[in-house]
Amino acid sequence: MQLDTMTLLQLNGVVIALCGVVFILNTAFNRNDSVGRIWSLAFIAGMMVTIAHGASETGQMIWWAIVVANVALTIAVGSVWAGLRRYNGRSRGFWVIAAFSVLVLAATLLHGEVAGRWAGAAELWMGLAVLAVLGALEAVRARLRRDLSARILSVVLWIVAVAATARAVVFTVDGVGGAVFATYFSTAQFAALSLCLVVLMTVAAAALRAQQGSGSAVGDVTDGIHSAAGVLSAAAFVQAATDHLDRAENAGVGLALIGADIDNLPEINIAFGRVAGDEAIARFATKLRASAPVLSIVGHRASGRFLVLAGAASAAEARALAERIQTTLVDETLTEASLIRLTASFGIADTFDHGFTLPALSIAVNTAIDTVKTAGGNDIAVELAATDSARS
Repeated sequence: MQLDTMTLLQLNGVVIALCGVVFILNTAFNRNDSVGRIWSLAFIAGMMVTIAHGASETGQMIWWAIVVANVALTIAVGSVWAGLRRYNGRSRGFWVIAAFSVLVLAATLLHGEVAGRWAGAAELWMGLAVLAVLGALEAVRARLRRDLSARILSVVLWIVAVAATARAVVFTVDGVGGAVFATYFSTAQFAALSLCLVVLMTVAAAALRAQQGSGSAVGDVTDGIHSAAGVLSAAAFVQAATDHLDRAENAGVGLALIGADIDNLPEINIAFGRVAGDEAIARFATKLRASAPVLSIVGHRASGRFLVLAGAASAAEARALAERIQTTLVDETLTEASLIRLTASFGIADTFDHGFTLPALSIAVNTAIDTVKTAGGNDIAVELAATDSARS
């Protein structure tokens, strides 16, 4: 059985409406947070696209509906990216979505009514591709990079990006009447693709919301100024560390920021369950508190990532501290998975190379940890200043 274009568009609209209503009601009555509201906006914009495309009855094109559909579709994809940014604790980036929406609106109006339903199509698809790439990258960084649902969402957004780019290129080269565009990139083909992607995206987003609501990301659950693992929460660590850095700069005392990221935490969660993952985080925090200097500050940056701000007269002293933590970590195994010994990737940055600002130190530490992760983990890297790196 072959479905015609109008039937596929109607099915796509029904699926978007059902998924959107369920998600919006869940956000309104169960957990009304900023991530849920942003993703609800994405569903509302998607439903507006469906309504705008359905505004043309008896096959007659209505110009204003095309303008609304193009802008609404840009907002929908952009809101998915904005929600992912907010999930990671970053700013929403609404100004980027507004800029893309204005560009798409201008392109649609510039082509004018004579272009019909394809007015601004190429510009729209390229804009969607860029926003989808931003979303796909956001879904595999920071807190989200450990989550299987986020990886699924990233794959969906990559598919959107590739499909939108290919459609824009073929549309520009081949034209609407071309054989390649009509055979492989027509409205019917993309309505069927959208039908599948919307379902996958909804399931992944709902799973992420459920995990957020249940507090499965241990680093985000707080008890006063502490995270659930018993060390300073991310916000409390930033405040305390900023104060220590300011006072250290005035006193001329050197400090080192040591970052530690538990290796293979996603695999532990998948193989042994969330309980084993939570035990790994709690065990790591306990070992970190026991091995860090008494007057140091220990913070919980994200689910499996910790930071220690400690006094250090040199980079060698900071590395010795990290090595002591690393040695202590492997002394005992997890009770939930008795064959597993925890390892971690460590990154070090000190005030001698990077100054006394926490953002600069944090970026250097994250870069060092990523270097260790890329090399296989369970090691220590020291991030030098750019000038020192160039000399070496």
